[in-house]
Formats: sequence, C-alpha cells, structure tokens
Amino acid sequence: SLSNTAETWVYSYPNFDFCGDLTTFGSNVTSESVHPSSISISYGSQKIDFCAAALITRFSEDIQKMGVMGITVMISSGDDGSGGETRQGSNGGKLSPSFPASIPTCVAVGSTYWVEGTTGEQEATTQFGSGGGFSYDFPVPSYQGQQVQSYLSNVNKPNAQYATGRATPDVSTLGESFTVVEGGTAIAVGGTSCSSPSFAGLVTLLNEACLAESGKTLGFANPLFYQNPQMFTDIVKGTNAIGYNQAAGWEAIKGWDASTGLGTPKFNIMLATVKNACKNAGN
Repeated sequence: SLSNTAETWVYSYPNFDFCGDLTTFGSNVTSESVHPSSISISYGSQKIDFCAAALITRFSEDIQKMGVMGITVMISSGDDGSGGETRQGSNGGKLSPSFPASIPTCVAVGSTYWVEGTTGEQEATTQFGSGGGFSYDFPVPSYQGQQVQSYLSNVNKPNAQYATGRATPDVSTLGESFTVVEGGTAIAVGGTSCSSPSFAGLVTLLNEACLAESGKTLGFANPLFYQNPQMFTDIVKGTNAIGYNQAAGWEAIKGWDASTGLGTPKFNIMLATVKNACKNAGN
C-alpha cells in the first residue's frame, strides 16, 4: 500500500489449486466482518474454460458481494496478450481475455511502459502481451457499453475469432522493469501482476479520502471510472499482439481499448473526482 496508515493483508493458499483457491479465497473474504477495502489478485488464465462454469459463476458472485461490502477488487488482466495461445494451452484460433479479470465487478488492470527512456509518453507493453479482449462468459456490462461499441467501430479488428462480451482491461499502469529483491538480490520483473497491486495502492489512498468525506469506501468502482475518463491518460500506442500471439491482437487507440483500457491514472484528478463523488453520496 502507498498509505502510511493502512494495514496490508495477505491471503496465501499452499495447495496451488488455481480454480479451487479462488473459491476458497472468495469464501474467506466474504465471510469476514473485518476485511481490507482494496484487494489485488494476480491469479489468472486466458485459456478458455480453464475453470468449470459453476466455479466461474460462483467466484463472480463473490466478487460482486465484495463490491457491496465496500471492497474494490483489482485483478491482473493477464500476460498472454490477445490470448489465442496461453501458458495453459492453445485456444484453437480464438482470442480470449483472462479469467477472473473478466468478471464485470472487478477492476481489470493491464500494463504499460514508456515509449522511450523512463519518462513521458507510454504505450502497451512490449516485453509481454498485456492481456485484454472480450469475454465468452459474461456479457458487456452497461457501464462500458458505449466505450466498447465505439472501440469495435474504429479499431482494425484482428483476423481471428473473438467474443463480444465483457471487455478488459479497465485501466492500466506501468508493468515492466519492476525491481524486486529475491534472496537479497535486486532483479527486474514484469507483468500485470506488477500493475494490479500498484493500482490497488492508489485505490487505498482513494478509499481513505472517500472515508473522510462519507464514512464509506468505494467498493465497486468501475461505473465511476468509466463516467470520468478524464481521470486517466489515454494510451494510443501499442498492441497486445505480442510474442506467440503476434499474429492477431488488439490495438491501443484513442479512447478505451482492449489493450490498455481507459489508460493510466492521473492521481490528482482521480482524488478530486472521488472526493466530490463520495461527498455527494454522503449527503
């Protein structure tokens, strides 16, 4: 967390049962009377039907409950770009976003990096493909319907099969060349697993501001984000047709796109917008 006062919670499951761990986590959080208000999840797979349909529905319901509980859930949008090929296997020519980032009530976070050097304009990541696309499991939610329609009307569509459901990512932050310490040695890593917790740290600060204005936290935040695109720097360069998915993918263009979402956060504008929204909600 970027906050000096917020606690950091860690949920860890030793069995490495990807799909089962998600439902265990969902049950744990939704049953807690005391819980974090900003959560980041780095689990994800862009393999279609990697988890059973019943589990997908169940975990989606848990994330929806968390939103009602005042918890904003950030989920990494995946590192397999457009998702035709994934680390869990091929999708047989179909492009696919990542689950559980495709759940409509979470904030799916993609990755960017600077076009040149380490400052200035950013683009979709090039070291890996920032996961994004359109879900086979969930329809397009109303809060992003206009943006998705505009994107599909203006983008050069990939020469591949794709769905027309819930679109990801919602937002992006830097996701390449993060320095971490492993065994006492500093190493550089990258992935949307860097981007999601970074954005979650910003949401922690937004929640503190919202609490001060209204006594409540943001919870399900996507409608607020999509209604206020001025809170983000629009990313208009790059694609998630990267690496083993370079044959087909989604371009970053003006407005929301399936490579970088609404863009990267302008925190000062986000803070002012959230304060105003929470103040009005508290009246």
